[in-house]
Amino acid sequence: MREPRRVLVSRLRRIGDVILTLPVVDALRRLFPGSRIDYLAEEGPAEAAIGHPAIDRVLTFRPSKRSLLPGPISLLRTLRRGRYDWTIDLYGNPRSALLLAWTGAPVRVGPRSGRRALYTHVVPPAVEPLSAVDHHLRALEFLGLDPPRVSPRLTLTAEELARGAALLDEALPPGGPRVGLHVGNRWPAKRWFEERFAGLLRALPGLGARGVVMGGPDEAAAVEAVAGSAQAPRLVGLNLRAYWGAIASLDVLVTNDGSPLHAGPALGVPTVGILGPTVPEIWFPYREEDGHQLLARDIWCRPCHRHECARLDCMKWIGVADAVAAVARALEWRDAARAPA
Repeated sequence: MREPRRVLVSRLRRIGDVILTLPVVDALRRLFPGSRIDYLAEEGPAEAAIGHPAIDRVLTFRPSKRSLLPGPISLLRTLRRGRYDWTIDLYGNPRSALLLAWTGAPVRVGPRSGRRALYTHVVPPAVEPLSAVDHHLRALEFLGLDPPRVSPRLTLTAEELARGAALLDEALPPGGPRVGLHVGNRWPAKRWFEERFAGLLRALPGLGARGVVMGGPDEAAAVEAVAGSAQAPRLVGLNLRAYWGAIASLDVLVTNDGSPLHAGPALGVPTVGILGPTVPEIWFPYREEDGHQLLARDIWCRPCHRHECARLDCMKWIGVADAVAAVARALEWRDAARAPA
């Protein structure tokens, strides 16, 4: 197979999932340094690809439920004019399959055999469970490549980092380690209990650290429930890249499952991930050697893939003491990493 001159990679939806695909574009850049690499995603998730040094252009769009076309006419024209040699679909829903087929690329890789007519190469299901990063890299392996393994990375501008740092300083001025607690998630089954986040918040001074409670635009109620009980500072309602800028200035991030779980490691911040129904082997591809800490209990009912659960044993089995110990380990790693050689 000839070396591609132009490649389009796509993961249309979900911010965290786009972050987890970024090792694919890093691998492509290392394998084909002279090739053009574009990335296609819907508005919002595409923010994770903007500024990435391995990506030449990020294509975004807002899907319409009224149109019979998979995307706006302007996007379809851009895709056709891209003259891509390869397209790599890392999502595999009907819209993404149609969009990448629209390019007319001679090599079109996708993950779903049910849409075989739209792909030239269909990646078969993995025999063994793989991390999300390794799962995406299989698309390159299926093309006969040996992709290098790298961790996901988000790239912010100097201005974005400075703005995020200023926002964090305004909420919680410098003066000792700062621990961010991201307390929200749209699905109740993925949320650790607010009273336990509050307990962790109150325990942080015992570690010589201070906490700031964080959340997205739709998570103000959860942020207030945790921060209000402990009279703690809040950081809520920021746009995505400003939020990432604030995370980048933290010493440790503690978070439920969701996009911050992947943003923290991708920004080089030691991250404590609290996982309930989520399969850690798939969705926490981060190493303790890099400062990251996993809080998850082995339990008979995982994976349940539920958005709501009446029992929540997977979360009940994670106590405040477990989280305090995980934060202490992350802070120790941070201190060791910053110590002079």
